[in-house]
Amino acid sequence: MTTSGCRKVRSGASTAGVRLLARWSCALAAGLVLAVLPSSRAPAESSVRLAVIVNPAVPVTALGAAELASIYTRATRAWKDGTMVRALNLPPGSAERIEFDRVVLDMSPERSAQFWIDRQIRGEEPAPKAISQADIVARLVPTLGGGIGYVPEDKVEGKVRVVARIRGGKVVAP
Repeated sequence: MTTSGCRKVRSGASTAGVRLLARWSCALAAGLVLAVLPSSRAPAESSVRLAVIVNPAVPVTALGAAELASIYTRATRAWKDGTMVRALNLPPGSAERIEFDRVVLDMSPERSAQFWIDRQIRGEEPAPKAISQADIVARLVPTLGGGIGYVPEDKVEGKVRVVARIRGGKVVAP
């Protein structure tokens, strides 16, 4: 329905109820048109560049987005050799955590918080431990059997293995 069609319906309507229905239909049609039009603004590309790191004994050399999502939502709880996965997060609200959750989990900070609250209410496993600083994550991962974490690329030290990188809003090979 075009807006000119909406005007014709309104002007030709004889009762108040028909006029109200016509206005509502026109407003709904206009809203639907706006909802399906592409946004003129593209999402801002993040400048956050992360490296996903693991303990050197972890039996993987590369992880994709789906595998990382499975690990960080606690669906995957053990590595293929049976070692328990020990995932470390950065704090909610940090630029790194927001980018990781957005790219890997496809979640906003609000959605991520709600996801973990829902799991807690159902008595399921809690979110991976949040560590206050990336430097600490970089130092902990090589000391934890089954350890995995993410840090800014400039925080990677030689004692870990990089299994994925997050650049330009995508998970890429190490």
